[in-house]
Amino acid sequence: MANVGSFGDVDFYVRSDNGKNQILSFHDLTRNSSANFAEHERNGGKPFLEYGGPGLDEVSLTVEADAQYQVRPLEVQEKLHRYAEEGTPNTLVVGGRKIGNSPFVITAISDVYKRHHTDGRPIAISMQLTLKEYANQVARIATIPQANHIAAPGNMVAVKTYYDTYIVVKGDCLWNISKKYYGVGAQYTRIYNANTDIIKNPSLIYPGQVLKIPK
Repeated sequence: MANVGSFGDVDFYVRSDNGKNQILSFHDLTRNSSANFAEHERNGGKPFLEYGGPGLDEVSLTVEADAQYQVRPLEVQEKLHRYAEEGTPNTLVVGGRKIGNSPFVITAISDVYKRHHTDGRPIAISMQLTLKEYANQVARIATIPQANHIAAPGNMVAVKTYYDTYIVVKGDCLWNISKKYYGVGAQYTRIYNANTDIIKNPSLIYPGQVLKIPK
């Protein structure tokens, strides 16, 4: 008997019970890793390439659910599709070791119905999964008011803020911070222009710097 691995509540195994083989496993597992770099244009020279941090891992694999090996294909299919539809992050384990540092979500699933019972029920389904690393983390953000909107003690009113603050961590760059707040990296100049008192070169920021993020 051998436990091949797991994805959430779906266990992959190869075992025997009373002379009958019980198998739910996968094949053709591929893991792709990447790194993020931002290009900053420079007059008279090649662009400055800045490392922005590791990219999100992607994994592809094919799960084989076959009733001849004491598996209920429709139950496995339903569980995996529910993970995909609900965006449920799950840990991927292979050979007793977790793959990557974060859980994964199913971004695509394709079913191949390989064999059917005489009444039409599928008895063998091959499911091709595409997984993506789910490394979501909450940024350390605090809001600060502009001085002319601070009320006097005893006369408190709602404070309107025009900036968020962000504490730079190792691996950060203005491009990636801009993507986090504005959805596009090209807006990094908004952050740079609001912090020229501490940023002398938009391509160089340092851990521990507290940046104003214009709203």
